Amino acid sequence: MRDSKNNNIDFLWNAFLRGDDKSFSAIYQQHIEAMFSYGYKLSADREIVHDCIQEIFIDLFLKREKVNVRIENLKSYLFVALRNCIGKKMSKKRRFEPIRRGEESNDISFQTEYSFQEKLIELEISGEIKKKLQTAVNSLPDRQKEIIYLKFEEEMDYSEIADILKISVESARKLLYRSLLSLRKIVDPAVVQTLFAIFFRKKSIFMSMF
Repeated sequence: MRDSKNNNIDFLWNAFLRGDDKSFSAIYQQHIEAMFSYGYKLSADREIVHDCIQEIFIDLFLKREKVNVRIENLKSYLFVALRNCIGKKMSKKRRFEPIRRGEESNDISFQTEYSFQEKLIELEISGEIKKKLQTAVNSLPDRQKEIIYLKFEEEMDYSEIADILKISVESARKLLYRSLLSLRKIVDPAVVQTLFAIFFRKKSIFMSMF
């Protein structure tokens, strides 16, 4: 499934680099929903998210001859660009606005609560487990929420996640491991084991982690 999708993106990307504007439009359509979804979880300011996505694709279009992106990393490239853009715009905005009590004034945060609804329906997870898992995930620190989102919802590999979070691949692995341990402390370990065993289809690996 993923290989087929990557092959399609590979075809579109090469066509875009040769000057095919229709391929650029197709690349945009394939990534725009995921970018908006991720962007809204980084900032509640929709105008900032919209502006960043628009700027990223305009920049990509205008500088296609200078872009050096491997196809398998295109999605992470777009996510990195989006995360950086939102962070810069939010920092600039904070300089001109008083910081409200309790707000963070430094790094970008992954604060928005989100739902695993579609993914859990796809995996046929029961309603009770859905509720417990969503509550547990949304109680985690921002960084742990973000890596679970990137791994579980966006199905990214560790190298892609490492690029986005600006950490090493090994650090990405350790962060996900710590995130799963945090979930295990909040909900029944069986809930965490069941979900990730089904999703990754590597039950023996995850069972050995707990």
